[in-house]
Amino acid sequence: MIELFVVGTFVFVAAILIGVFATVLGFVGFLISLPFRILGLAFKALGLLIALPFLALGGFLALVLGGGALAVGLAIAFVPLLPVIALGALIWWLLKRDAPRQDKRSHASVVS
Repeated sequence: MIELFVVGTFVFVAAILIGVFATVLGFVGFLISLPFRILGLAFKALGLLIALPFLALGGFLALVLGGGALAVGLAIAFVPLLPVIALGALIWWLLKRDAPRQDKRSHASVVS
């Protein structure tokens, strides 16, 4: 009976040690790859810095020359919403109609 307890304790300690070693190995791998990740971010930032004037020029040209195209694109994008808009307009029209009114006074009155 004692032998099973000792073997179970050894297995438990071995599992903890394997977990600790795996964690340390993962952390060391992260520390080794960290400079390369920072270098990759620096290259991406440099690429954005080089592309920024071209992006600004393209945005300016799209604003100046493509205003009509933008309006057409937005109109086409809203075409699938036309039935929903029409249904909302119909409900609004039905609710806003004035029912025939006999009197503007309240129906509640004091009987004396």
